[in-house]
Amino acid sequence: MSTSNIKKRQHDNDKEQEEDQQLIITTKAQKKQKKKQPEEQLPPALERLQTIFSRLNTFCAFCDARLLTVLTWSRIQSSVTDVNLTDLAAINVILPDFITFTLQEEQEELTIEFGKLISKRVAREKQSTALQNKGDEWEYSKYTNKSNIKPDQIKKTVDTRNHRFQQALRKFVLSCRKQGLDPETHLAKELKQHIPEQANEHVVAEEDLGPDHEKFSEERSMHEIINQMQVQKFYRGQLVNGECHRRFPEKVARFGELTPPIHQEIEHTLKEKGITQLYTHQTEAINGLRNNNQHVIVATSTASGKSLIYQIPVLEKLLQDKASRAMYIFPTKALAQDQMRALQEFIQYSPLLKDIKISTFDGDTPSDQRMHIRSTANVIFTNPDMLHHSILPNAKQWHWFLTSLKFVVVDELHIYNGLFGTNVAFIMRRLRRLCDYFGNDSIQFISCSATIKHPDKHMKLVFGVNNVKLVDEDGAPCGKKEFVVWNPPLLKQSDPHSDRRGAVAEAADLLEYLLSNNIRTIAFCKVRKTCEMLMKQLRESLEKQNKLNMLKKVMSYRGGYMPHERRRIERQMFSGDLLGVVATNALELGVDIGSLDAVLMVGMPWSTSAMWQQSGRAGRRNNDSLAMVITDHNPMDQYYAHHPTELFEKQLDDIQFQVEDNVLVLESHLQCAAEELPIDIEKDQVYFGLRLKEVCENYLVPIGDNKYRPHPRFRPYPAQFVNIRNITEEIYTVIDVTSNRNIVLEEIEASRAAFEIYEGAIFIHQGKPYLVEELNVEKRYAKVHLTRVDWTTQQRDYTNVNALSTSMSKSIGSTKNRWNTVSYGKVQIETIVFGYYKIDKRNRIMDSLEVYMDPFIRESTGIWADVSSSALNRLDQLDIDKMASIHAAAHVLISLLPSFTSSTSVDVRTECKSPHATRARPPRIALYETQPSGIIRQAYQFFTELVTMSVEQIQNCDCENGCPSCVHLASCSEHNVLCSKLGALVILGSLLEMDVEKIGKDDKDETVL
Repeated sequence: MSTSNIKKRQHDNDKEQEEDQQLIITTKAQKKQKKKQPEEQLPPALERLQTIFSRLNTFCAFCDARLLTVLTWSRIQSSVTDVNLTDLAAINVILPDFITFTLQEEQEELTIEFGKLISKRVAREKQSTALQNKGDEWEYSKYTNKSNIKPDQIKKTVDTRNHRFQQALRKFVLSCRKQGLDPETHLAKELKQHIPEQANEHVVAEEDLGPDHEKFSEERSMHEIINQMQVQKFYRGQLVNGECHRRFPEKVARFGELTPPIHQEIEHTLKEKGITQLYTHQTEAINGLRNNNQHVIVATSTASGKSLIYQIPVLEKLLQDKASRAMYIFPTKALAQDQMRALQEFIQYSPLLKDIKISTFDGDTPSDQRMHIRSTANVIFTNPDMLHHSILPNAKQWHWFLTSLKFVVVDELHIYNGLFGTNVAFIMRRLRRLCDYFGNDSIQFISCSATIKHPDKHMKLVFGVNNVKLVDEDGAPCGKKEFVVWNPPLLKQSDPHSDRRGAVAEAADLLEYLLSNNIRTIAFCKVRKTCEMLMKQLRESLEKQNKLNMLKKVMSYRGGYMPHERRRIERQMFSGDLLGVVATNALELGVDIGSLDAVLMVGMPWSTSAMWQQSGRAGRRNNDSLAMVITDHNPMDQYYAHHPTELFEKQLDDIQFQVEDNVLVLESHLQCAAEELPIDIEKDQVYFGLRLKEVCENYLVPIGDNKYRPHPRFRPYPAQFVNIRNITEEIYTVIDVTSNRNIVLEEIEASRAAFEIYEGAIFIHQGKPYLVEELNVEKRYAKVHLTRVDWTTQQRDYTNVNALSTSMSKSIGSTKNRWNTVSYGKVQIETIVFGYYKIDKRNRIMDSLEVYMDPFIRESTGIWADVSSSALNRLDQLDIDKMASIHAAAHVLISLLPSFTSSTSVDVRTECKSPHATRARPPRIALYETQPSGIIRQAYQFFTELVTMSVEQIQNCDCENGCPSCVHLASCSEHNVLCSKLGALVILGSLLEMDVEKIGKDDKDETVL
């Protein structure tokens, strides 16, 4: 390159740099001049709003950095001057959804979430500080030095929020100017859609939410509702499999005639209630009671008018004879009170019945009223517990009532199953025995039941009577029912082995969709925690969308809530104030909560009968209805998700239990009966069976003439020693100490306390999270306070079943089988909670913490059989997990146990195996009874037959890896995750001395069943 060219290039570069420098100087000058130009001044109302925001921002950031608990509106008012709810609403107009309002209905308190947490990570670490707080969330000054959020971080957050709000304010003003609107006027107009206040400025007023806040669509058919689901965000092909959707056709009403015709007074009353004809099942049942003196069991659908079947005969008898008496027995107080209200409403229309006296007689009845009820009440509403503990032991005082007793109504008969059913059966025999002694042998029993297998046999077993009429042809009308098995989608659609979205998350989306379409819905959950988790997810979603009006129309309902709270929810549901309820099976029974359009079942219900009972809650008369089973990820649910036809066509559950042959329970009730009236061997065998003499000779005291009295150690009140419901636990009280409120939130059983109210746990009530800050085991209470966290907790625990002592032992199968034995004796059930996980919204583990709690230990009777070395070697050859095999073998034994004993899966349990467990356990099948009942002893007697039947069950099942027909148990606490069908066959086969080397191989040496 020439010298001249180099010089020219250098000159050009110098010139370009000169021009660039001049441009930079000019730009800086322009920016400086621009900065000197005054910005457009905000209107006075917006200027004030900016000041209010700055004050709120500083206060809330300061609290957020030091507190775990929520901020209440009352606290903000007392700490930040000149602020009102319209200011908060205005902030949300400028910055949409910046402030979240949460309504606390019970305390009429509004809580505020101001922006996002400063640091989610640090907020999680503040839990230990909050535990020291003892519920007084405002005493933060004690702990300011312990905050892990640095002052610089707080200042940065405050500055960032202030800058963001300033920019949003100016953007709002600019937008108004462009549209020709006055900013202050436009802001005032928009406020109406964001103000969460009533006259008391504590709760949200429906009328203040704005006309466009929430719009329910016009009524549509259930078919349209289902079709519309497929365009929702949550839809991922859940309805692609046509077998998962079944439509049940509409049924028209069929009417019958009573012979002779109904009493004119009752006919008039029915017409006043709008009833001019009776359905065929009603007339068939009433005719059986009137004309043939039969006992009647009615097994028809929910809301088919079953209550009239016992109301009409009882009232007809009272019109004929005012001295006659009737007893209505219900399993729960709520049901009794509900039916008593219905009967009272019925007789209000009849002048001739106005003198009829109706009373409840339960544990809440004051002592000073009981004598008056005994002597004057024509109809009493009670429960089996009061009959056992109060009425029968005081039979002499009830002499007049029992002598005049004409009808005994026992509703929800399917509830009386297993050990509870055996106890109630003996109570009914004791009642019949006393009435017969008083000269009353004409009592008629009337029962109603859910759809179960052989309901007439069940009634005969419960009451010990033979002349039973079954009415199961339903004459009531029914609209179309859409039934859907909804399987949540895979998290990774391309990977068929990936996890599925949780049933709770799916249910929350579906429930919100149905509610937004004005579909009155109940969501049934199998356990309490699922119920609260669903309510929590729904609450958070509705709060995020500011749909507070809809949120007010949904509540959760379950055991543990205080009685007054449950009654309030029932009234709200019945009156139509609530649009949705999230419940456990506490509402599976017939409490009248009004008309429902849809039922969601979160997870496959415990039994087929329970599924149809729950689904029957939706649909009244000619209205269409929807029932959905939302399957969970566990193997049993997934089996039905892939084989829905089996679910729809599965046979109903057969309720079986033994009465006279259950010697342990028989002896308990004979002690009670002998106190009420001396046992007469000859006369009382008709009530207590052929083993009466044997039991009396062994356990009771003879008084001559073949008569017996109770053993002295049980006198004078043997009933106190007989627990008919398997409820012997102490109760823990959960106390809400938020803002020094100190109110009882709910009550919880001792066995659940270790899993739900350990210190540090997130306890959920009505979908609201509370932090457990203190658990006092000695005084049995837990203190909790409302908290603001984005995680929940899940306990880490295990249960060991340990053999303590052997009462007897025998060979399994052949007496020559010396190596395989089954033992019977005392066992120790040891449950240990050793820590808990923090779980985020996506069900991921965020953290793992340890806790130190005494183990929950109880003793019971059990049976156990050790697994042979040959079986263990075969499992190693097949590469099958030993614990999975033992677990599955125990499951099939429990599932088939009702064929030999009066048990349910709740009465007998095993040591459920977790895939995450690492502790060493002996290779042993162990079963134990949850309550002393004699079931395990019966299982010991028939153990060889039970094992044989279990092997046949597995061999005859066509499934590949296990299903509910063989090794999957609905009540498994570990959701059947660790179960091996082939392994179970190896273990059970070895107990019968089968050649286990042949199990798992065919002629080609392939692993098969």
